[in-house]
Amino acid sequence: MMRQHFRKYALVLLLPCVLFSCQRSFDYDVEDIPYFEGLPVPATDEGFQVHVPPFPVPNKYEREIFVRMKIGNTEDIYVTKFHALCRPGTHHLIAYGYEDENDAANPPLGVMRDQNLPDGRGNFSLTMGSGALYCAAQTADFVSELPPGVAVKIPANATIDVNSHYFNFTGETLFGEVFLNLHTIPESEVTELLVINDINNEDDLILPANKTTEIEYQKVFDETTDIRQMFSHMHKRGVLFEVFKIGGTNDGELLYGAMDYQHPPYQFFNPPLRFEAGEGMRTKVRYINESNREIRYGVTSEDEMGILFFSKVER
Repeated sequence: MMRQHFRKYALVLLLPCVLFSCQRSFDYDVEDIPYFEGLPVPATDEGFQVHVPPFPVPNKYEREIFVRMKIGNTEDIYVTKFHALCRPGTHHLIAYGYEDENDAANPPLGVMRDQNLPDGRGNFSLTMGSGALYCAAQTADFVSELPPGVAVKIPANATIDVNSHYFNFTGETLFGEVFLNLHTIPESEVTELLVINDINNEDDLILPANKTTEIEYQKVFDETTDIRQMFSHMHKRGVLFEVFKIGGTNDGELLYGAMDYQHPPYQFFNPPLRFEAGEGMRTKVRYINESNREIRYGVTSEDEMGILFFSKVER
């Protein structure tokens, strides 16, 4: 019975070849793709689902892909809950929007673009979503549910760039897959809109070989800003991520901390953190580079990152 179920599902798994074209091809047999139970599609009036069907991740390799996909919303939608479910082995899932859907520079729909060059290095010439960041997950089963009335707005007829990153340190081919459900509420129920921004230490991140290094960077706001949420992103040599307040009566206060690069906390503030003009955040990230080479900012697991994502209230 299980085998019959698997065979039926294996036929569906031809979708990566049928629905998506790929910039790169990898040899695999659909019969080798194990069964994986995804998420049910939300009811028509309650949300949308974006699904990236299974794609191979070769052995001793990490693969990061982007796919620009339609959401299917003909009107503006207000998302109050994001639920992402990925096959095991995921490092992150990010869903980016596009500032201008008609920009000729946007990648074509349905083309799976690889972030990695054939030797595994990052392809920094790859174009990606140019607008808002809607969702960022760092676990295989991720739920971000906002308080009643709080939502993220996505424009009508939007497309999103789904960015999925997988590690495979085994001796056999594994498979990635992404389900992303966007649960919505009517506009009449919206009391607050959030926009996700980020700051990073790309320009300063240099880790000398065999040393512990701390890198600080800051963001100062030029207008009153309310922040509802923070979460961090590092790679495996990041051991501590801290965020401190700049300015005001609580200058120097610790606002956020993370010690696990794989499962950093998603911290929600209620009431929101208020920053007046001229106040801001100072981020300090500690890395231990045990290798015999210098490490810089980059997209693979052997590079490093230091990114702070934060959700601010739209005014």
